[in-house]
Amino acid sequence: MPVTRYRSVTEMPRPWRDPHDPRNLRLVAQMLAFYRDLVRDGSLRPGVQRFRTLDEAKAGRNDPNRR
Repeated sequence: MPVTRYRSVTEMPRPWRDPHDPRNLRLVAQMLAFYRDLVRDGSLRPGVQRFRTLDEAKAGRNDPNRR
Protein backbone atom coordinates (compact mmCIF):
# COMPACT_ATOMS: atom_id res chain seq x y z
CA MET A 1 0.00 0.00 0.00
CA PRO A 2 1.56 3.30 -1.01
CA VAL A 3 2.14 6.06 1.50
CA THR A 4 0.71 9.44 0.63
CA ARG A 5 2.18 12.52 2.23
CA TYR A 6 0.26 15.74 2.72
CA ARG A 7 1.64 19.18 3.41
CA SER A 8 -1.35 20.13 5.55
CA VAL A 9 -4.52 18.63 6.97
CA THR A 10 -6.60 20.55 4.45
CA GLU A 11 -5.10 18.47 1.62
CA MET A 12 -6.21 15.20 3.21
CA PRO A 13 -9.38 13.51 1.92
CA ARG A 14 -12.45 13.48 4.12
CA PRO A 15 -13.01 10.33 6.22
CA TRP A 16 -15.33 7.80 4.60
CA ARG A 17 -17.51 7.80 7.73
CA ASP A 18 -18.55 10.63 9.98
CA PRO A 19 -16.56 10.17 13.22
CA HIS A 20 -19.51 11.44 15.28
CA ASP A 21 -22.04 9.00 13.79
CA PRO A 22 -23.69 7.04 16.65
CA ARG A 23 -23.85 3.92 14.43
CA ASN A 24 -20.05 3.64 14.60
CA LEU A 25 -20.20 2.00 18.03
CA ARG A 26 -22.62 -0.64 16.74
CA LEU A 27 -20.30 -1.35 13.79
CA VAL A 28 -17.32 -1.80 16.12
CA ALA A 29 -19.34 -4.20 18.26
CA GLN A 30 -20.26 -6.20 15.15
CA MET A 31 -16.61 -6.38 14.07
CA LEU A 32 -15.56 -7.58 17.53
CA ALA A 33 -18.29 -10.24 17.51
CA PHE A 34 -17.08 -11.38 14.10
CA TYR A 35 -13.51 -11.60 15.43
CA ARG A 36 -14.66 -13.64 18.45
CA ASP A 37 -16.45 -16.04 16.11
CA LEU A 38 -13.28 -16.45 14.06
CA VAL A 39 -11.07 -17.32 17.04
CA ARG A 40 -13.66 -19.05 19.20
CA ASP A 41 -11.80 -22.37 19.14
CA GLY A 42 -8.82 -20.75 20.88
CA SER A 43 -6.36 -21.87 18.24
CA LEU A 44 -4.80 -18.44 17.95
CA ARG A 45 -2.30 -17.55 20.61
CA PRO A 46 -1.95 -13.87 21.48
CA GLY A 47 1.31 -12.19 20.63
CA VAL A 48 4.15 -13.09 18.33
CA GLN A 49 5.55 -16.60 18.14
CA ARG A 50 9.22 -17.07 17.32
CA PHE A 51 10.69 -20.16 15.74
CA ARG A 52 14.35 -20.98 15.15
CA THR A 53 13.79 -22.79 11.85
CA LEU A 54 11.22 -22.96 9.11
CA ASP A 55 10.53 -26.58 10.01
CA GLU A 56 9.66 -25.57 13.60
CA ALA A 57 7.32 -22.89 12.26
CA LYS A 58 5.56 -25.37 10.00
CA ALA A 59 5.26 -27.86 12.86
CA GLY A 60 3.88 -25.15 15.15
CA ARG A 61 1.28 -24.21 12.58
CA ASN A 62 0.02 -27.79 12.35
CA ASP A 63 0.21 -28.59 16.07
CA PRO A 64 -3.31 -29.35 17.42
CA ASN A 65 -2.15 -28.64 21.01
CA ARG A 66 -0.94 -25.15 20.15
CA ARG A 67 -2.54 -22.56 22.39
